[in-house]
Amino acid sequence: MMVWSLQALLFISALSVVSARIFTDEQVSKLETFVEGVMKCRQIPGQTVAVVVEDETWVRGFGLADIEQGVNVTKDTLFGIGSLTKAFTTTLLAMMMDESNGSITWTTKVKDILGPDFAFVDEERTGKATLRDLLTHRAGLHPAKYAISAGFPQNFTLAELQKRFRYLPEVHSFRDVYEYNNWPYALIGRIVELLSGEPFEVTLEKRLFKPLGMKHSRVLGKTISANDTGMAKPYYNVENKLVLTDPSVYDIHPLDAGGGIASSAEDMAKWMHFLLRQGVTEDNVTLVDYTTLVEVFKFHEYMPYGALASKPKYPVMNLEYGYGYAWYLSVYKEYNVSMHTGELNSYTSYIKLYRDFDIGIFVSESGPGSTYASFTENLISFYISDILLADEPWLNVSTACSYPQPWGTWLSTLQNNSDVTNTDVECLDCYIGKYGHRLFGDVDVKKGPGASLELFYGRLRGSLNTTDKEATFKLDLWEPFRFYARPGNATMLVEVIFHGFNNGKYSFVVFGYPHTMTFTRGISFYNEIIFTTINPEISGQGVEEMSSFLLVFASLCAAFSILY
Repeated sequence: MMVWSLQALLFISALSVVSARIFTDEQVSKLETFVEGVMKCRQIPGQTVAVVVEDETWVRGFGLADIEQGVNVTKDTLFGIGSLTKAFTTTLLAMMMDESNGSITWTTKVKDILGPDFAFVDEERTGKATLRDLLTHRAGLHPAKYAISAGFPQNFTLAELQKRFRYLPEVHSFRDVYEYNNWPYALIGRIVELLSGEPFEVTLEKRLFKPLGMKHSRVLGKTISANDTGMAKPYYNVENKLVLTDPSVYDIHPLDAGGGIASSAEDMAKWMHFLLRQGVTEDNVTLVDYTTLVEVFKFHEYMPYGALASKPKYPVMNLEYGYGYAWYLSVYKEYNVSMHTGELNSYTSYIKLYRDFDIGIFVSESGPGSTYASFTENLISFYISDILLADEPWLNVSTACSYPQPWGTWLSTLQNNSDVTNTDVECLDCYIGKYGHRLFGDVDVKKGPGASLELFYGRLRGSLNTTDKEATFKLDLWEPFRFYARPGNATMLVEVIFHGFNNGKYSFVVFGYPHTMTFTRGISFYNEIIFTTINPEISGQGVEEMSSFLLVFASLCAAFSILY
């Protein structure tokens, strides 16, 4: 305890030096050199940084928002912030709780808000699940990331999602384990809609963006597109070339409440100030009661992902150990941190709050989206933290470019096409046809050139390559998701398995990771919905076969918190 007190005193002493201007001219020069050097070696087209200390703000744009037009990133350039959106959604929910005069709390049952017609996949969840279960990723439901990528019809609303939520399968026992999931936050978005009486994006604008002066922030797919003026254009490293990605893949409705916000360094600085003021605006208006807001930063769920860096292997410790409500709990060196990552295809973002010392750091980049660059924003936050902590930075441009070397090692280039045979498909008619799911949508398997097959699933489409296993294929995605299949110099194909052979045709097609999704012949997303519980085998639990590569990649994403 004495050690911590001494460290706190030293920190406060250092803080008094930087609070007036945050950084000295020399520190600014070193920080800019560091960021620009890391951007160059990691092929980052555009990046934005915001730092707040007490009432002071420092913001900078780096690189290009539009390579083709030569447009620079500024403090007002918008970036997709991915899962950093979740904290906005949770704050809106907290505001609704305050207004409910105690009738709604974090432990209120979901069905008590959504009504008796609402249901999860089983009676236990339907009867017991609370807002806390949704917020802490412990509901045990299918993450179904490919369904989000495939997209939904434009007229598919949160109200419709509420009706179909019973078709989201379970993958774990209720409250058994933590597994990150965007779908429960979409349901929180629906709850915010019901309690506010307005669409989620309207409530977000009225209740947070406008009062905080976040005048540039928008919702992707609703109030702005990724290729609109003011956005940092999203680039991805595809086959070792930086490619502008299709703006349509950044519309993730109806899951906007889980990852749809586009914001700028200037606006995110205002957001961090608001959080560090404990729910009070710059104009001294309380938007959410402190006793309600503080709950989002508390430990509510153990998170077993471990450390991005730890002693003695690394010079410092950076340990993530728990989850609150849309905030990870971590320790950098000996300091408590509230943080979150956000990943939406090309965009990668990071927010870090040292709440004990009124410090906030935000970093966002517009590419290149490959795993190699995915933790760059973390490294920049480390460098900034060290300056504010009055410590000698343990990273320089050289080690940040080689990271995790010289301390650790990185996986060799990932390839999972060694089992591809590319032979003619026997019995094309056995596979051809439409397969559906009540929530995830429809898959259409068609005849390709010669004796080959092609798969069409919303925005996900590509060729089905034969493998050395019967009825097992590798999906090689085309545009607009070519970057899934060819990130950097890797090859990442999706395993697709057909099963349930009956009367000359397969009944089911399954794919996805870390849990497979099952689509059934004869069922369609567009059929009239019959509100019943689901056979687990048909819902996506029946087949859990994955290549060793997919297991490695899923674990990798978890380790570095590569999230929506």
